[in-house]
This record gives sequence, structure tokens and C-alpha cells, in this order.
Amino acid sequence: MTGSITLANLNTNNLFRRLFILAELGKSKLSLAVTFSSVTGYFLYRNSVDLSFISLVAGVFLLASGAAVLNQYIEREEDAVMERTRTRPIPSKHISPSQAIVFLMFLLIAGSCLLLSAGIIPFILGLLCVVLYNFVYTSLKKITVLAIVPGALVGAIPPVIGFATAGGDIFNYKIVLFSVFMFLWQLPHFWLLLIRYGKEYQTAGFKTIVEYLDEKQVRHLVFLWVLLSSLFLIIFVLIINEINNYLAGSFIIFNLVFILLFYRLLFPKRISWDTMSAFILLNSFGFLLMIILIADSLLKNILNKI
Repeated sequence: MTGSITLANLNTNNLFRRLFILAELGKSKLSLAVTFSSVTGYFLYRNSVDLSFISLVAGVFLLASGAAVLNQYIEREEDAVMERTRTRPIPSKHISPSQAIVFLMFLLIAGSCLLLSAGIIPFILGLLCVVLYNFVYTSLKKITVLAIVPGALVGAIPPVIGFATAGGDIFNYKIVLFSVFMFLWQLPHFWLLLIRYGKEYQTAGFKTIVEYLDEKQVRHLVFLWVLLSSLFLIIFVLIINEINNYLAGSFIIFNLVFILLFYRLLFPKRISWDTMSAFILLNSFGFLLMIILIADSLLKNILNKI
């Protein structure tokens, strides 16, 4: 039988299974996405790389992975309650809490050292992300729906880490505007997940907006927020005024197409509402945006050498 790889269908003594467990524990896909956003910040300032780039990529990935392991350790009891998370390595007993602590200490120390080699500001910002994620956002999740704010801040900081590693001023308008967009872009991700898993979050004791808004209202909130964020993104592209006119024009058109597709997925007329398709589209659009910004920076480097 074919299908996706899971912990259940991997051989117990297989080395690949052990690596898979560690990757799941460190939320490798999410950590890679965080790393990619820091790379985007790097290329917003520079159009070439040096050794600091390697420290950035490795440091952010390891630190993000360490923060993810710490989060799963802290929330292991809540994860065991929710259907969505009960198969994670710790609640499913594929790895013990003590083993997770050893792994997260290695990741946090190694990631911190690498970022420190890239500069004191990247190091401080990296640790700030870990603290915000695990000791502010995680702590507030059972207290207030506003926990989403520090949670979104965590996603806005990695581009600044990349910008600072490249030698840029973290108060430069370019990185500030991009980070504000990244902050805005995080919120709909949380809300889309709540539409699908809201009851599970409530069972685990987390405070969510689904206690105050019904599903239709949450969908309208998501679309309005995405629409405003997209308008901010267009303003960002026009203000930095560094992407060539053809690329900027194409991006604006693509942004409008995205809004139409996102609306159709969020409010389909004849089929059941599919939040995961909208979630995937939202992530794909953000990923493509970062690719465009990186490609534009590299293109300028090539043209300057011609």
C-alpha cells in the first residue's frame, strides 16, 4: 500500500525512522520555512553571499528546530489530548521527554553559537524568538485569545535576523515594512487552523476566537485580513521601488489573482468549505513572494557583473 510516511509505518530499528522522529520533533518543515524567511531578509540587503550566510541558514534552522522541540516538550500533555497532535513523538512515546530535552539543548546551543558568529544582533533576535514562542505565546494561549499577537511576532523576526546578518540596520524602512507584512500574514494561518481544529484547542484548554465568533464570521475575518495584508504588500513593493517595473507589475497582477482564488476556496458555492486548500494557497503565496524578492536581488547581482 502506498501513502505518506508516518511513524507507524517505519521500521522500529531503522536509522531512517530515528531521523524521521527527530525531524518531526523539530518540526523540520516549519523550521525550513522560518529559515527561508531569514534568507529573504538577507537578500533584501545584499545580492551576494559570504560565510555569514552559512551561519545564518544553519543557525536559524537549528534554533527554530530547538524552539519547536521545546514547545512540544512544554505542551506534551495538551498534545496528547488533541487528535491533530497526539501522534507527535513525545505524546506517542516514540521519544521520551528526557531525550527531547537533550536534543533541544543541543539544537539551542548549536543554533545560538552559529548566530553569535554572524553577529550579536542576530544572536539576540534569535533568542528573542525562542522566548516569545515558548515563554510568552505558549503561556498566554490558555489565558487570552491575544496570545496570537506574540505568536505572530515570532514569524516577523527571522527576516530581521537575516537583514542584520547581511549587515543591514534593523530599523531600515525596507526590513521594517517587510516584517510588518510577515506579522500580518501570520494571523490568518492561526485562524484557518482554528476553523478546522477549534474544538480540539478548546478541549486542550486553549483560548480561541471560536469562543466568540462562529465559523462564517471567522472566514470573513480571515478574508478581510488577507485582503488588507495584500494591499499592504503592494504598497511595500511600490515603496521599496527596487524590483524592476515588469516584475512589480507581474507581481501586482499575481496578487490580485491570488485574492480571487483565495476567496473561491474560502467561500465555495457548490462544494464543502475547504480550509486546508485555502491554508496551502496562503502559504504558497507567501513562499512565492519570498522567491521573487530573492530572485530579484540575485538578478541585480548578475546584471551588475555584466
